[in-house]
Amino acid sequence: MPFIKKTDGKFTTGDKIKMFQQMGSVGAVIALACIILIETGVAGEYVSLAETGLTAMIVVLAVSLVGSLYFKRKE
Repeated sequence: MPFIKKTDGKFTTGDKIKMFQQMGSVGAVIALACIILIETGVAGEYVSLAETGLTAMIVVLAVSLVGSLYFKRKE
């Protein structure tokens, strides 16, 4: 699914908002998967790796929230 609607290749503000919202959705799903892996004990010896992934997804969620709100103000 392409984000660029115009032939000149430039992102519109709506495209940028959509990208940040989808990035947040994907980050939330991956963070939920990391939480399930940690809490159920499935991660086993890779708990530290799952915790690092969870931390990274929290950062992704924060960036996507800020980016989405920033471009909504510019709209």
